[in-house]
Amino acid sequence: MFCSCLNVFGAASKELAHSDEDKYKVSLRQAMDMALEGNIELQEQRKNLGISQNDIKKANALKNPQIQSNLLMGPIARGNSSQIGISLPVEITKRGVRKKAAQAGLQYTENKIKDYEFKLKLRVRTAYFNLLLAKSNLKIMEDRKVLLEDMLEIAKNKKKSENYEIDVLQADMRLKKQLIQINKAKANVRTAQYNFNRVLNLENNLTLYDSQEDSLFDQIFVSQLQLPDYTELESAAFKNRYDIKMAEAKILKAKRDISVAVRQRVPDVYLSGGYAFAHDGTAGAFVGAGLDIPALYNYSPEIKNAKLEYEKAQLEYNSIVNITKNIIHTNHDKFVIAQENVSHYKDILDESNKILKLSKQRYKKGKTTLTGLLVVEHAHQELLNEYIDAIGIYYNAYIALLQEVCIDNFTVVVDL
Repeated sequence: MFCSCLNVFGAASKELAHSDEDKYKVSLRQAMDMALEGNIELQEQRKNLGISQNDIKKANALKNPQIQSNLLMGPIARGNSSQIGISLPVEITKRGVRKKAAQAGLQYTENKIKDYEFKLKLRVRTAYFNLLLAKSNLKIMEDRKVLLEDMLEIAKNKKKSENYEIDVLQADMRLKKQLIQINKAKANVRTAQYNFNRVLNLENNLTLYDSQEDSLFDQIFVSQLQLPDYTELESAAFKNRYDIKMAEAKILKAKRDISVAVRQRVPDVYLSGGYAFAHDGTAGAFVGAGLDIPALYNYSPEIKNAKLEYEKAQLEYNSIVNITKNIIHTNHDKFVIAQENVSHYKDILDESNKILKLSKQRYKKGKTTLTGLLVVEHAHQELLNEYIDAIGIYYNAYIALLQEVCIDNFTVVVDL
């Protein structure tokens, strides 16, 4: 006979960083607005707008003048003049093309920031939905706990049953195991809440924000998500997508950079003038001019690289367009299939609920065993989990299409 002893470690319950009363519930729209206003990463990205605006000023800048002097000393100064004056470099046909290239860079930056704002809203939307998924799983667990408590009570009341003791122990074990599952589900909800707040990333904010809804069950949005046809989706994508606009701005800037590189071959002019004086008291003035001739270096590498960058920008644009068409086709089909699966699961769940209700009544009347009822109950819970997973796939397909088309919603305005 073997005997084993298990050590039980007890720990005092510690207070969580945020209690249930220490959360502030917000809608998805409110969460998006908060992120657009206070997200730290977005504020960092917006600094690039000021940098690009300053780049335009820098590109349009005039070259600074130079103060020059020529002071003669010794006997040579008796027959020659000393000079002091200013030399002004003048760029020929360069500032205008530089400024236009910088303006194309600003256009790229503006679209990049808008693209980041849009993707931030998608990240908030995804984190919000994942939080609702976690809450829905917790609700399934808590509803199952109520059912298991009811089953245990029924088992305890059937004292005349031959399997009385086994049924009570079995029902009690299932209930206790369910309490463990509930704690795991609560931990998942808390993790999803912190992830949601991490995506919001608001500066110096200690509030724990939570979703306004408590679960995904009975949410109207599931049946409201309707899509335009593929042609409209593709047209909207080419009109709205910021990465396509960024690629267009990149092509424009690369084209203007070619002009900037070519104009380097144009000689710059240097104009100078000033005061001249001799040691015998004779005074006068001097003027001068010069050219910066690109004779030893004609900027061929810069011109070739600018042309290669232009070709690269065109290929990048074509690649984005081709991939966009393919992904919209794929995600559109995924959405349609996922939407159909959710509809099937709703019908199956209605039937499963009826089976579970009837099985519970039969066990209460002694017409079936507890084991049989537990099998039915377990199958029902599996269906609920599959339904939640199906909604997750469905909504993620919806988010993927929003991302590809680059809009907040389609024909119907919904909260999720």
